[in-house]
Amino acid sequence: MLSDIGRSQAPSQPAASNSAINVQLATHQAPTLGTDMSFASIPSPLIEGWLDKEEGNAMAVAFKAAGLKSLRFLFGGLYSPRGPEATARIKAENKATNEYNWFPLDAYVDFIAAHDFTTIVGINVEEGPEVARDAIRRFIDRGLKSRIVAIELSNEPWLSYRPWLPEDFGARAADVIEGLTPLGVRFALPLTVGNGNNTPTKLSDNVWVTRMLRALSARIDLKNRSDIYGVLHLYSRGVRGATVDHFNKVVRPFAPSMRYVVTEFNIRQSLEGNPHLANKYAMEFARKLADVMSRPEIEAMYTHSVPTHSVLYWSNGRRFATVVGGRDAKLTGDAMSRGWHLTPTGKVYELYSRLAWNGGVLTYREGGKQSYWAVRSVDGRVVVTLINDSDKPARKKVNIAGRDIILSASPSSIVCVDMNGKEIERLVLPR
Repeated sequence: MLSDIGRSQAPSQPAASNSAINVQLATHQAPTLGTDMSFASIPSPLIEGWLDKEEGNAMAVAFKAAGLKSLRFLFGGLYSPRGPEATARIKAENKATNEYNWFPLDAYVDFIAAHDFTTIVGINVEEGPEVARDAIRRFIDRGLKSRIVAIELSNEPWLSYRPWLPEDFGARAADVIEGLTPLGVRFALPLTVGNGNNTPTKLSDNVWVTRMLRALSARIDLKNRSDIYGVLHLYSRGVRGATVDHFNKVVRPFAPSMRYVVTEFNIRQSLEGNPHLANKYAMEFARKLADVMSRPEIEAMYTHSVPTHSVLYWSNGRRFATVVGGRDAKLTGDAMSRGWHLTPTGKVYELYSRLAWNGGVLTYREGGKQSYWAVRSVDGRVVVTLINDSDKPARKKVNIAGRDIILSASPSSIVCVDMNGKEIERLVLPR
């Protein structure tokens, strides 16, 4: 079951004729929207969905209702496809304490094969290229190579309690890249920035990543390869377009044309108190997400994390839901029925993925509580969006592709219009 409180929507309008619109090329394709997945818990509705076809079908419906087009499946030092014993060893090496019921990787492969999602697969570099190759072959042998966005090379190694020195990690990452390059897949390399030195290695983030990139570049030609993404994790104040500039400053000397996938992001460092269940959080999320999506360097973004945070939660139909604390006073009645439930943030994500950020980006203007942008969809239609994260109505006159358009939005709303200024759809999230 999937529940939500509904969406206020205007009737669909015919697309504006482009014959009278000046030709304007898109600056870049809007990023694909997806989610990170946290499966290592009991109960785990994700694992249930991968093992049970009926549960998996319901889960896929919920994912699509939240606008998810891509999924991040991360081994993360918590899982090994080689079996329960190998998983126990990996968890011990990484000092991980998560408890969950092990499952075969083929269960997730089956889910991807049955449903229209792409996937990032995050392997453990410490298991070596042979294990990584065997895992990825399971997708390729099922005809799913085109569904693989990238092979993510472990998760935040600078925070690992192993610990990972940058040169050691760079060598292990190079082993996997060299070993799997013949498969014709892309890779995603973890990156970090910052001057703090509170990590297990006692190195600052900038020093750690610079040394890692230098070591990796000795074996992998980062300057001339286009099949290696950089991985960004953005939290709290880091969820803004300007953060990309900080990564560029560190990364560009080694990889001048590297694009990025944001495989984790959230506008809070912690969701204690479950603010993501409220409309106010969703509107702030919408503003900050749009600012990052406007950057041409970003290929895809994966919110952190289903089923616990942001776009969806799951309830067992009794007293438990996958929110912080296992329950929340804001969840009553149907909101605690068994199954998947869309949060206000999930409604924003769905609108962005389907309409507001679905196409080539023509322009973006950030303006505090009000921002607007325009995209050209694959059918040639131009969609202009205004977000108004204010308790007062907003009205703006903007020029898109040579045409003046009046945009207006009620308080706490997101409005999409065509090039004639006719409303296509609106999402209202009253405080």
